[in-house]
Amino acid sequence: MKLRGLSHLLVEQVAVVAALVAYLTGIVSVRPQPSVPDDLLELSEAPNSEFQLTIEKTVLVIIDALRTDHLVTTSQPLMPHTHGLLTEGNAYGYILHTATPTVTLPRIKSLVTGSIPGFMDIIENFGAGELTDDNLIKRWVGKGKRVHFYGDDTWIKLFPSQFSKHDGVTSFFVTDYTEVDRNVTRHISQTLDSDDWDVLILHYLGLDHIGHLEGPMSPLIGPKLLEMDSVIMNLHQTLEAKGHRYLVLLCGDHGMSDAGGHGGSSHSEVTTSALLFSNTFDKQISGKVREVKQVDLASTLSFLTGVEVPEGNVGRPLTEVFSHFGLERRMSLHHNAAKQLLAIARGSGLFANHGNADLIFEEATRLHKEVLEKHKHLPDSSYNTAEVERVCKFYLECQLMVSEALTSKLQSYDLPTIFIATSAVIMILALSFWRLYTRPSASRHISAVTICWCAGGTFLAWLLCCAAASGSHICNLLRPTAWLLAVSVIYIMMTASQIFYNGTSETFKKDNVMDPLYYFLLFGTGLHTLSLLGTSLVEEEHQTVYFLLTSLHIGLILKIIVQTVRGSVNSNMKIDVNKKVDDSRTRSEVENSSELPTKVRKINENVTLLQKLHRPSNKLMILLIVSLLLSRLMRSWNSTGDKWKHLEDLGDSIRAIGGYVLMLVVLFGLGISLLLFSRNCVPLVLLSCGCIFGRHYPYWGRDVSTGTFEAQVAHLAIVLLFVYGLFKSKLFDFKAYASKSQKILDVYEPEEEKIDILLRYSYTSLSLLFLLLQRADNVGLMSLVLLQNWLLSSVFYRLTLIKVISVDMAALAVNWLAFAHFFFQGNSNSLTTVDISAGFVGVTSYHPIIHGIFIATQTFGGSFLTYLAYLIYIISKDGQKERWQQPLCIWWCVRLATISLYLVNVTFQRHHLFIWSVFTPKLLYEGSHILVLCLLTIFMRSVEKICTVLEVTYRFE
Repeated sequence: MKLRGLSHLLVEQVAVVAALVAYLTGIVSVRPQPSVPDDLLELSEAPNSEFQLTIEKTVLVIIDALRTDHLVTTSQPLMPHTHGLLTEGNAYGYILHTATPTVTLPRIKSLVTGSIPGFMDIIENFGAGELTDDNLIKRWVGKGKRVHFYGDDTWIKLFPSQFSKHDGVTSFFVTDYTEVDRNVTRHISQTLDSDDWDVLILHYLGLDHIGHLEGPMSPLIGPKLLEMDSVIMNLHQTLEAKGHRYLVLLCGDHGMSDAGGHGGSSHSEVTTSALLFSNTFDKQISGKVREVKQVDLASTLSFLTGVEVPEGNVGRPLTEVFSHFGLERRMSLHHNAAKQLLAIARGSGLFANHGNADLIFEEATRLHKEVLEKHKHLPDSSYNTAEVERVCKFYLECQLMVSEALTSKLQSYDLPTIFIATSAVIMILALSFWRLYTRPSASRHISAVTICWCAGGTFLAWLLCCAAASGSHICNLLRPTAWLLAVSVIYIMMTASQIFYNGTSETFKKDNVMDPLYYFLLFGTGLHTLSLLGTSLVEEEHQTVYFLLTSLHIGLILKIIVQTVRGSVNSNMKIDVNKKVDDSRTRSEVENSSELPTKVRKINENVTLLQKLHRPSNKLMILLIVSLLLSRLMRSWNSTGDKWKHLEDLGDSIRAIGGYVLMLVVLFGLGISLLLFSRNCVPLVLLSCGCIFGRHYPYWGRDVSTGTFEAQVAHLAIVLLFVYGLFKSKLFDFKAYASKSQKILDVYEPEEEKIDILLRYSYTSLSLLFLLLQRADNVGLMSLVLLQNWLLSSVFYRLTLIKVISVDMAALAVNWLAFAHFFFQGNSNSLTTVDISAGFVGVTSYHPIIHGIFIATQTFGGSFLTYLAYLIYIISKDGQKERWQQPLCIWWCVRLATISLYLVNVTFQRHHLFIWSVFTPKLLYEGSHILVLCLLTIFMRSVEKICTVLEVTYRFE
């Protein structure tokens, strides 16, 4: 087996991705393991009359992404009937605090189990499996209750066989916010009219979909909340008329950010509204809104509906809703709740230092016994209320103490897996730097014997690890952890063995070693990496990137001025940068020459001294100044980060004005794109741009079309443009050849010409798809991003050509630019800013793979296109593979160095307060940026192979 060029880089990337996935499997969620104490069992059961079933009909209404200011904290009744229940004292209102990540699947698990699922459950959000943990649904079904469900099909995936009747709706098709709720509501009347149910669960998705599409301030929010209010009013009135003892819980699974998304840890995302009302509650209910945790609902519903609390519950019951219970029953209820929490703490080993919790529980139990003994054989009315309240207060204090401790410690880590994965990434980083800064042999032979020896060494290392840490996931071959780490370790051993046996042939000659700008680029890259060690700097990473990019522009302008004064820029600019590299010159000739290998021609010498000194440099400085102004404009377009994202930005102003201003912004952006891509089949580019405009402004009007048809035509035009590029690059040729000489000439067409053409059309197609997936106001912004790509790719290449900067410096500068474009778009290190609606542009049915591709393209497309634009520009001017492969290796080393340090940081700060809200989401983003470079390498490798090895030519004589 031979590894050379991009093949070696690609194998290395696979090894790193395997190690990263293994690291993520080391972040585990601990299932609480309760141990029933052997004392006080006589208090766990109260008289049978006290625990007879009081609730006959239970209704759970979950409104996805319901904010607190939609219901419980609003000054205006957005839901008049529901809000009236709260203000009139007929319902209990709560601000419900959830955990991160604020996505649907973990929040449903938390609601029905009373536990806190692991952060990595976010990965399962798109493909949930059956829930095996103890939960309310299982308890209800075990008691013979008939449970009906209508709404988000995530519930059906979690409980495939527990519902007596169900009808699911697809939760991820966010462009639908009407039918998705009507399909839930249409079942209500039929269900309420019958008596074949005990628990009814309704999960509405329309509000969440509106948030994803248009944000929480959309004019569609008001009508949707009124629709939900009419549903609650219908339920309330029908249940009252039926006369059953009922309980209704209305709540959100999570909140909604000010941008309309969710998944992060902002206050508006981790808080949601909750309302409890029943005809069994006392009528004198305070209208005060309380703050509780989402995990508290499971135990509360269990006690109210007469079933046992799920074993993994770490929440505490909401004491005020039991005010209508008898005094003895209340004491027994709180005793059982406190005893279960202590049992979970002891059994799971997560609360080794109880503090005073055990002492408080013992004291409460002693007082409880005294009260029972004192009033033995007496009616409940004879109890001293003050004594009962004192007992309940002690129990509540114990519950609060243990619950707080458990909720903060239910995440655990498989440390052997984490340490090995981190060490593997660091070792691969060292090998990557060795490969970058030395010149190994062009082709590296890896024999089967070497692979076998490395696999054997890996197996021995695995045995030693299992002997030292038998409880780790590494030792379980049914889990992917061991196999993933094996891939990384085998690669490390093979590469290290090659270094030991073959050594290094020579070292690359580095240019501009003493260049201050070179050191600034290295220092800035290191500073950016080190900044990720702090939570605030992670949240505001865009500020660091903006500062570095602005400083880079200024540094380049100053450097050009200095070089102009010295006269070196204009003398070197005699090189014709529009000519391709002459591949006939050898590497040694290149390295010994004073200029890059190009075909040169002298510019007319009959020019003035002023023209020689200033014209070329002025052109470069003008381009840099234009790029600097574009950067300043684009950074103002979308506020991002955490501290200032609430401030109004240029994009907010454009959306607020709307009308012709927004239309002009879209037209302006599409006009720039049309000019940039005018070399590539103008009719198809024009058709694509026209359809992108039609997606936001349907040609038949919004009352007739939603823009879906126009988006579908745009998709078709983009695909046709890419296929046209295949024919244009003559990878497929249907021409008939008149002579043998013509056939031979065509077969031996230069390889770089094919790569250049294919890459240009691929870049154009991806750019148009990227524009199609954007919001209307972002179309103009993304067109400016594409324009800046073209400007700076030209500037960087010309500066490397005339030796003002080195290839390494240009690559580092492009890396900064790629990150700036990621943040210009409004992205951040929070999952909130991922635009889910982009996955449904032009799609009329649910296709998870297509949606995932579109969402990833919209989120990371700016960075990907920035890297690709620079590589295309190099290839169009310089046909040597080493010229465009070296930047790929530099970008990879920078990203690998960043994620290596970040893995160490996350490992040592795993008990930090913000580990789940800041560090872990950033780790997912860093992994995604690694995947962007992997996809770029795969893409470039595929193009290279297609144009060299897999060339297919059809000829019809």
